[in-house]
Amino acid sequence: MRIHPLARALGALLALAPLSAAFATDNGYENTLTGDWGGTRSSWADSGVALGGGYVGEFATNTSGGTRKTSAYADQIWLSGDFDFQKMFGWQGGSLHVDVVDRNGTQLDNKASLGSLLETQEIYGRGNVTRLTRFYLEQKFAGDLIDVRVGRMDVSNDFFPFTCDFQSLNFCASLPGYVTQGWYTMPISQTGAVVRISPDPSWYVKVGGYQVNPNNLNTDQRFRVSAPGRDIGKLGIVELGFKSGQGQGELPGSWVVGAWRNTAPYADLRDDVNGDPAVLTDADSMMRNGLHGVYATVKQKLGTNASGGGLTLFANVVQADSHTDTVDQLLSLGFFLDAPFAARPADRISFALGRDRVSDRVADNARIANAAGLGPVAVPRYEYDAEVNYNFSLGRGVVLMPNFQYIRHPGGLATNSNAAVLGLRVAASF
Repeated sequence: MRIHPLARALGALLALAPLSAAFATDNGYENTLTGDWGGTRSSWADSGVALGGGYVGEFATNTSGGTRKTSAYADQIWLSGDFDFQKMFGWQGGSLHVDVVDRNGTQLDNKASLGSLLETQEIYGRGNVTRLTRFYLEQKFAGDLIDVRVGRMDVSNDFFPFTCDFQSLNFCASLPGYVTQGWYTMPISQTGAVVRISPDPSWYVKVGGYQVNPNNLNTDQRFRVSAPGRDIGKLGIVELGFKSGQGQGELPGSWVVGAWRNTAPYADLRDDVNGDPAVLTDADSMMRNGLHGVYATVKQKLGTNASGGGLTLFANVVQADSHTDTVDQLLSLGFFLDAPFAARPADRISFALGRDRVSDRVADNARIANAAGLGPVAVPRYEYDAEVNYNFSLGRGVVLMPNFQYIRHPGGLATNSNAAVLGLRVAASF
């Protein structure tokens, strides 16, 4: 009898969950699946070696939309090591961070031909391979006033600090990296450096610079600490963040704005080298001298309920480069309701609405083709996405998140059938 990967994952996690209590102690490892390993883990951490890891698996099936009804399962295992040099050999403020990520599985959007702009399983992507995602040195100066990181990093580790509490990629983590070029998200790493200055705990400014090398995407990159071939440009990002309501009894909020510039050359989505519509000529596309964009992400808690949780609203805006990025704008808003019931203080209900915009230049191509008698070609504009989920805590380190997604006008095309997707995420912290 063939057992679905989701069933195997759930069975293993549920079997291990009761054991975690026996290995847990009253420290930071009490909320992990494997606990403190009889005190060994906390002893290592006290000596400067902190080990961690986790598993995320996402099942998705479409009840409508696409060319057929089917299902898919994708997952990720990650292992991390943080090495505190001050505890290990007296190097004040220094540390080394290493993360390895392994991804596997299939994607519903492809199997069902949903035509969606962003994925219904955020955990899928970048090949079924194991990669060195983070390998960087960190140095802090004057306490937390200045923080410098140098090495191999995913850009999502440092910029656009939005959590990943949804299965849809539209509402998960570092959104600019899903639509612009040269900004790679987990599990892809890039060689770079980041400097963060925090004059006060309530605000910071951060500047980052990264190589732009498409070979970082190669599936044979694996554990290499550099990418083969020459860089085609540099990616620079600046971010300013504020925190409000950090005092006792106050309602916390975070307000972040940022901008990026990529110096690499990219093809114009519409024009050829002569400035004419490329869809009507055989000429090469015009090459743009770099691209740029801006973003903002806001999160604000509005109140506290009797269970100790409460309602938090969020909003995200990403404006990419309309000349070179097919999806040039992401808008989303929603809420988190923590501790929705007194009997379930660790649970959470989440809801989000989003709109993805296809660049005007892509739409122009369709209009020009139709006017020239090359059609009919559907003109893409906006895709609308929604997700509601319930984050159900099973015990130490294990969480189930059933969810429902709805996609209107997949691909920004009114001619595409709207898609309804049922999903289930299982996650565990080791």
